Amino acid sequence: MLPYANEKKEEIVNEEPYEYDKNAKQIKWYDAVLLNRTLRVAIGLVLLSVLIPVLLYQYIFVMTAERPPLDGFSTGSCVIQRSARLPCGSGNVSQEECHPQCCYDTINKICFHRYPSRFSYIFQQKWSEDVILMPRIATVPYNFQESFKTMKLSIDEISPTHMSLTFYDPQKTSLSGQRIENKMYSYEVLPTEMDISVNGPQGRLFSTLRGPLIASNNIWEIAFRVTNESIYGLGELPLKEGTVKVIYNHDGGLNTAPLIYAKLNGSYHGVLIEARAPTEISIQGENNVVVRSITSDGLKLHVFVGPKPADVMNDVRKFIGSNKQLEYWMLGAHICNEIAETPEEAFEDLQKFVTSASQEKIPYESHCGTTPIVFQNEVCLDSGIYFDKGGELLKNASKKVIGHVSPHIIYGEHNSTVSEDVEKSISLNESCVNIAHDFNEFIIREPNSFDVYKGLIGNYDVLYPDYENITEEFLQNIWAYNTELDGVIIENIWPLDESVKDHEAKYLSLPYFNKNFETAFNQTPQWNCTRPNGKTYYHSHNDYANNFIDAVNFASGGIPTWASNQWRKGDVMINRQNISTSWTNLRKELVEAALGGISGHWLWSTPICGDTDNYNNKTQIELCLKWYMAATYMPMIKIHSKSVAKHPLAFEGTDRRLTINALNQRLTMLPYFYTTLQEGPLLRPMFYQFPSSESLKDLTTQFSVGDNLLIVPNLTPSQSHVHVWLPPGSWYEIWSGFKLKGEEGDAVTMTTTSADFLTLIRGDSIIALQKDVEETADKTRLQSSFSLIVAIDCHFVNITNEFNNTIQQKVCEASGHMYMTNNMSLKFETDTRQLKITAVGDDFDALCDTDKAIWAHTIKEINVYGLDDKDNNYDHHKHIVRTINLCELENNEDITIMIT
Repeated sequence: MLPYANEKKEEIVNEEPYEYDKNAKQIKWYDAVLLNRTLRVAIGLVLLSVLIPVLLYQYIFVMTAERPPLDGFSTGSCVIQRSARLPCGSGNVSQEECHPQCCYDTINKICFHRYPSRFSYIFQQKWSEDVILMPRIATVPYNFQESFKTMKLSIDEISPTHMSLTFYDPQKTSLSGQRIENKMYSYEVLPTEMDISVNGPQGRLFSTLRGPLIASNNIWEIAFRVTNESIYGLGELPLKEGTVKVIYNHDGGLNTAPLIYAKLNGSYHGVLIEARAPTEISIQGENNVVVRSITSDGLKLHVFVGPKPADVMNDVRKFIGSNKQLEYWMLGAHICNEIAETPEEAFEDLQKFVTSASQEKIPYESHCGTTPIVFQNEVCLDSGIYFDKGGELLKNASKKVIGHVSPHIIYGEHNSTVSEDVEKSISLNESCVNIAHDFNEFIIREPNSFDVYKGLIGNYDVLYPDYENITEEFLQNIWAYNTELDGVIIENIWPLDESVKDHEAKYLSLPYFNKNFETAFNQTPQWNCTRPNGKTYYHSHNDYANNFIDAVNFASGGIPTWASNQWRKGDVMINRQNISTSWTNLRKELVEAALGGISGHWLWSTPICGDTDNYNNKTQIELCLKWYMAATYMPMIKIHSKSVAKHPLAFEGTDRRLTINALNQRLTMLPYFYTTLQEGPLLRPMFYQFPSSESLKDLTTQFSVGDNLLIVPNLTPSQSHVHVWLPPGSWYEIWSGFKLKGEEGDAVTMTTTSADFLTLIRGDSIIALQKDVEETADKTRLQSSFSLIVAIDCHFVNITNEFNNTIQQKVCEASGHMYMTNNMSLKFETDTRQLKITAVGDDFDALCDTDKAIWAHTIKEINVYGLDDKDNNYDHHKHIVRTINLCELENNEDITIMIT
């Protein structure tokens, strides 16, 4: 029988252990580690975490690990994640060119600073304005030239929300910052390796992060961080890693103050870089900002606390100045043509344009005359005859004359020679003056020479006066025009010089020079020219525009002035120049205008359809029409035609009608624009208008227009719809009253047409428009009656009733105002039952005096949005036709109109 598994078996007992048990008792500790998988992995990870950084440090970076500095300060580490590395010197250099106190990544061939950087300035005692700072490293990572042996830091507490930091050479100047008692910021300057931090209510506003601080001949550098969140400015929305901007006035350069907005913990603050010399600002990883200036004088930074973007902007305007020249006509369209080749042809074209524009009822305010004003070296009594004739023609047509002026002086055709005898004969002619001969002491010189410097523009050699120290006699002699101008647009103010530049000399002469500076230097005078006072030109190039602006204002008696570039001159309007016609540039113009406005330049002009020669009047019509529509909401506009006309008469049929409609719609909205520009910028980015909205902050597809309007442009060909990301509050389509439904940050899809931009009005607001427009802004505001758009917003508020109980009550209301003069505004208030109008101020002459009035005095229609459907007489709103005489306010406290 076979045995079963459950049968009892005899138990076997081994008295002697097996051989492997004997060996187990003799296992060493390292064998136990090898046999224990968990322990083996743990120890391996520990070894890797130690060995890998050491190996990377030793073999991937430059071999400095064994050579720590002998000064007793921090060694610094090369083990820095790639995104946080700051380029040391030029960065992309060979290992031999990388300074031995820097790190080198042999794989990516990048030379970068240690953390903390060894290139810093040190001091031993507590910091004060008198403390001398000394370089830690004797040389800098730019051609290994010497560091400045001393430096000072001055901190100026300018206001409770604005402070500045100035790093300077005490051998050249002496500064002492002021101190104030009450301020919203604190700062700390830590020895021994200088580290600076500025704190505000929202947290750390500014920090040098123990990064590089370099001072040497023709190169100063500082690195800092303002937030680990979003940053905006310098023409970019938002500012991203890899962005590089050069502060050096040139074609395509910055048009606004170099201001950076930073978001931090739900608030905003700002940093402005002040620079007269060529300066490069680069945005590195993790929002590190590196500033490098080709200067020997120093660096200056301004910190603004905020905490709202509007607070930053207001502080900036106090610093750079603000424009108070705004007149109503300046908000209309300005036209200039440069198509004709001779003054005779230009005058004939101007005559035809004035006549045809009147027949077609094209709204425009001004024209630049026959041709731009260009100063001539040979100035005679009849030099400006055609410009004067054109000015007279425009004045007779009730238009303004806006001169286009450039700072250079035409010397003669390129490669032609002017003999000394001819120059003398011209200067002896009583009706002529030779500027180069008679006013030689005011002209910029060749490098290290007494010869005048000749630049090149087109086919002409040109001279550049140094306008800082010119005389009234000099200005009177170069100005050969008798027309009384209403305003002046300054072009090519960098100033422009198209001559070929030898950049190799700059690379050899300057310790830091690159492609970014090449672009800036390409169309400006030779960098090392000499000013009449003997100073090198490029160190104060950014002041050239300001000096010419001051000269023009002095010569003209202070008429309104637009300029293409300026530094720290907020009292001048911006004239955007040399903008090519492209869909990309159209969108960029909206971003530039929005950022320019919140950087302090509220009065900002954009060229409709661009202002270069590259416009194609067959393939780019749709783009040009969109530009006209976008210009409706720009602070200021100009239509500048060069080789091909871009004004409405250049279009035909429906296209012409669309351009005229866009200009008319702008006139319709001017009362609201004019009111807005008394108090803030017109076009605004989302982060500025809604600083607490996280979902809107980086949008470039929609813009606020003042406080109460929102535009959502359709900026692609044949676009049929747009997406609106809803801001806080309630919003209505401006012309129909259709209310958008959704919560803050929701995307709502709206249909759009090729003939308009989607425009929304904010609930709780009232704005005034003028629909029956005339041919100029001034005529329209005087002769066209007003229309009111009332957008009601309903919300719940807590109230206490008679029994001392808290209950919620629905409140529906709206309010608004319209600025008329410094001493007169109208205030509007409404609920769902009645609209009340009151006067603030008593300048009723501007409204009611037959001879002095500048404003219309009647309201003829009211459109109310947000009422219950039963109260509407149109699909989405109530339309009220009623004539209201605003002059009744002169004898009455208010005017009340029932709306339901």
